[in-house]
Amino acid sequence: MTTIIAYTYEADYHCENCTKKYFGDDSFTWMTTVDSEGNPVRPLFNTDEWQEFDEGFLAENPTQYLTCGDCHEVIEEYTHE
Repeated sequence: MTTIIAYTYEADYHCENCTKKYFGDDSFTWMTTVDSEGNPVRPLFNTDEWQEFDEGFLAENPTQYLTCGDCHEVIEEYTHE
């Protein structure tokens, strides 16, 4: 099943709670919302790739974290094997 795990706006990733707090719980719908730069808010689905796959980067960073740009909580973790 495809689910939304985060949103992108203001040039960063954000968790669902922070997104709803930022835009207002009652009025938020990602299909019609734009950020302060005029860019549309986009969902990040659990099937989307957010990881960095450059071999040099992976050698130094085998575990990567998707974190919220506001609360800095880990949204998802990826470990390259």
